[in-house]
Order: sequence, then C-alpha cells, then structure tokens
Amino acid sequence: MSYLVFARKYRPQTFADILGQGPIVTTLTNAVRQRRVGHAYLFTGPRGTGKTSTARIFAKGLNCVEGPTATPCLRCDRCREIAEGRSLDVLEIDGASNRGIDQIRALRELAKFTPAAGAFKVYIIDEVHQITAEGFNALLKTLEEPPPHVVFVLATTAPHKVPATILSRCQRYDFKRLPLEVITSKLKGIASEERLEISEEAVLAIARSASGSLRDAESLLDQVAAFAGGKIRGEDIRVLLGAIDEDTFVEAVEGIQAKDPVRLLKVVADEVNAGTDLVQWLLSFLGFLRNLLVAKVGAGPLGFEELGPETIRRLTALAERFSVEDVTVIAQLLAGAVETMRRVGEPRIPLEMALVRVSAGGSLVAVADLVDRLERLDQRIKEEEPPAPQPPPPPAPAEPAPAGPKAAEPPQRPAASNASAISLEEVSAVWPKLLERIHEQRASTAAYLNEAVPAGMEGGERSDPAMLVIGFPKGFEFHRAALDKPQTQQMVAEALGQLIGRPVRCSFRIVEGLQLPARPAADSKKPASPDAEPTSAPAHPAFLNSVLEMFEGRVLPGEG
Repeated sequence: MSYLVFARKYRPQTFADILGQGPIVTTLTNAVRQRRVGHAYLFTGPRGTGKTSTARIFAKGLNCVEGPTATPCLRCDRCREIAEGRSLDVLEIDGASNRGIDQIRALRELAKFTPAAGAFKVYIIDEVHQITAEGFNALLKTLEEPPPHVVFVLATTAPHKVPATILSRCQRYDFKRLPLEVITSKLKGIASEERLEISEEAVLAIARSASGSLRDAESLLDQVAAFAGGKIRGEDIRVLLGAIDEDTFVEAVEGIQAKDPVRLLKVVADEVNAGTDLVQWLLSFLGFLRNLLVAKVGAGPLGFEELGPETIRRLTALAERFSVEDVTVIAQLLAGAVETMRRVGEPRIPLEMALVRVSAGGSLVAVADLVDRLERLDQRIKEEEPPAPQPPPPPAPAEPAPAGPKAAEPPQRPAASNASAISLEEVSAVWPKLLERIHEQRASTAAYLNEAVPAGMEGGERSDPAMLVIGFPKGFEFHRAALDKPQTQQMVAEALGQLIGRPVRCSFRIVEGLQLPARPAADSKKPASPDAEPTSAPAHPAFLNSVLEMFEGRVLPGEG
C-alpha cells in the first residue's frame, strides 16, 4: 500500500511551510544565514505545532549541498535522505525508548565521529523530558561542549521536567498553538488538493476539535474523508467524532430562561440516549455560556473568532434574555458540578440536580450582590441602634479631712445648673423606692446600698448624663468595693433613671464625715461607732446577706 496520510503527505519541508511560528522561523533562518548556529536547541510546545518538522528543516539547511542555507534545495541527496528519515548524519532519537544511561553513553560515543556526508551531525531527541536523571547526567558534558560538527535539537511537550542544568545549556524556542484561522486555511488547501468538497461548518468543527494542533486537524480531516467520501458536511463531523450539536445548548439555555426543569431533564435524557459523555457535554455547555457572556457584554467577534456568523447571531439573540449577573451565576453553579460528576459513578444525577437548581429556583443573585446587601444592612443597623452606655469615670480619690473643727462639716452639694438638671433632693425622694427595686433584682446589692446615701450630683452641664455620688461613711470600704463594679453601676443607674425619668450615672465613694440617718430599733444591732471592734461574729444585715448569697444558705431560728 502506497497511501500516505495527510499529516505526513503535507508535512512542512521548508521554513516557509511552517505555519503560526513566525518569530521562531525568523530567528533560525537568520542564524543559518549569519553562521551563528548554536550547539544545542530546545523546542518546546504542545503536540502537532511543528517542533520535529522544524528540527528536520533546520538539519536540511545545515547539510544541504548549497548550505548552510535557510532555503534548502530539497533536490540533493542529503535533503531527500533527511526528508525520508534515512540520513546517517541526522539521527532522530525517541527519548521515551532511549532514556537510560547506556543509550546516552552510546550516543555520546557516536558524536565523536565526523559526519558521513554533510557538514554537521544533527541529533534530534524527541520527548527528551523522559530521559532518566542518570541519562541527563551522562549527556550533560557532551551537551555543554560537543564536537564542533555536532548540533543537538531537543524537543519536548513538558519543559518543566527537563533539568535546569540542561535548560541552561540550550537556546529555547517555545512553539505556540496555531490560531483557528491558520488551521482552517490549511485544511481548505488540503481539501482542494485532494478534491474534497467540505462545508464551512465542517472545517470549523475539525479545527475546533484539533485544539491548536495542525497535525491533529490533518488526521481528523483524513478520517472524515474516509467516512464521508468526497463530500463532507457538519453532520458527518458530529456523527463520526461524537461532537455535540449546538442546538442542545440553545435548548438548555431556553429551558433555564423559561424556568422549565422538565425541558432540561429531557435535554439530558436525549444526550444519555445518544451515548454522549455527560462530563464533556457540561464542559462544552460552559464554553457556550462563556460565548453567551461575551455576546452580552458586547465583545462581538473579538470574543469568539471561531464561531460562524449564524452562531454569533443566535448568541446575540439569546444574550438579550439574560443579565451579565445571571449568566455568571449559572456558569458558577454548573462549574461546581463538574468535579462531582467526575467523582461519582453516575454523572447524570449531579448534572440533573445542577440544571434543576438553576432553572426551578427563584431569581438568580450574584454573590457580590449578596455581600453588598449584607454590608448595607449591617451599616443601617449600626446607624439605628442606640449608643452603648459609657462606663463611668473612676471615682476621685477622697481628700483627707482638714484638721480642726471643720473636719466634721458635711460635703458641699453641687447645685443644678439648669432646669433639666437632676437635683439631690429629687434623688433623695425616690431613694427608698430605688432600694426596693434593687432588692427585687439582687438582695445583696440592696443590702449594701442600705448603708449608703445620695451624697452629691456632678456634671449634667454637657450632653453627658449627670453623675450621682453614692456615699459610704468611713469604715464601710468593704461595702463600697463590693458595689464598685461596672455591671452594678449600670443596674443602679438604670433603675434610678426609670424612677426620675432621665438618664443618670452612678459612682460609689467613701465620703469623709458622712453620717448615716438614724435606723429603726430593728436595725440597732450595728456597732455604735464605725471604728468600734465587733465582739462577736458580725450581725450586720449587709454582711449577713452577702454570706448567705455566697454559700446559698438561709438563717435558722436559734434556741434562746
């Protein structure tokens, strides 16, 4: 059989035939013309982008009888032998099958011999990243300082797997994926040479399936030509390659827009019956949504050059039914189902759940909008809530009583500064009710307060509430310390504010010379003088109540 597949029949033979790699071609042709040929080159890039073909053409240019030249003649024996893969001076080595140290040592020994016919001995090592670490170490010295007649061309699709010591000794050239228009133009040229009738839709479908690889595109065209004969249509591509009909994507988008989950479930059922890979279908649908988003933002053909005019028109019409936020949220929800579909045994279930979720739910809201709403709500709550009560200032230290008869004088009471100020007489009038209210909330606190009296008012001239000074006589430091807590101050201040109808603050202090009013006979068990020493266990009500509260006890009746 003498049939030659398209990928080999239409393989580039000169630098001018290499497509889509303009900077690389320019650099190599100038290097040959200027006799600036290096000893080691590294060609990297995706499959089918021309790495090995460029290496062969480079070898032809170095060994052509007219060379070194950037335009090999292709007629001499050297050019024909290189093109046919039988040249003794150009050795193509598969790095995957010649990866060990023994094979590299043999290569290093052969490199010492001069070329058989040409000016250079060229070693083309394909998939060089598969050579072992020991093999790279054996190649390292030869690669750094080869004989003057040796040129190494290393080709790989995974340059990150090549040791840095090898990379640093090579001139690196990165081959790019071919643009869609370059591939379609080449396919049309081959179809014309082979006298194949192919539709524009079929050309675009093959080019998109090749993903930037010209060799893949040529192989697909060869396969489709054998299937369809001399007339190739878009339907042939979908049948042979299992390509997904774009109409199913349109049907799915319309089902989402109409909030019709039954319609979406039917789309999935049809794809299952057709034997479609559901993961691949969802990935393709996400690509369709991406194109829909590009159409919505008005990028036009700039965003999807690979689509035909009819498809762009349909996308533009569909985009009018959605907002940018809607398309973004739909894509995010469906993208989250891809990994789940890959993990589970039945990918149909997570796909159907995701589609029903985006169609049967309420209005779609972007995450950024939700965050913005929460921030505005939080700001509104902060603006409407009342300011937190300010803790009272620390009590002023008690000044020592002056010597002499003036020590027993009662403290001066500050007068109200205006009509809205709180007077000491007003507080004294409600003091008994305050004790009753505090007793209902906490009996021990009321017992301590029973040994104090309103001693003065401070502040009230500004916007801050007035400060009530609650005074204890000297000798009642324990009582003052027990009450001088922020929570106790707040409780007393709130109860007093409810009784007088205005906010007030409280401060507990020891006041020199303060005399408590006389107690009824029932309360006469207190020591006659604050400085008197108790003769037995204290029987003061405040102390007794605090002890009972601390130990959760009660007073039992005595025997006499």
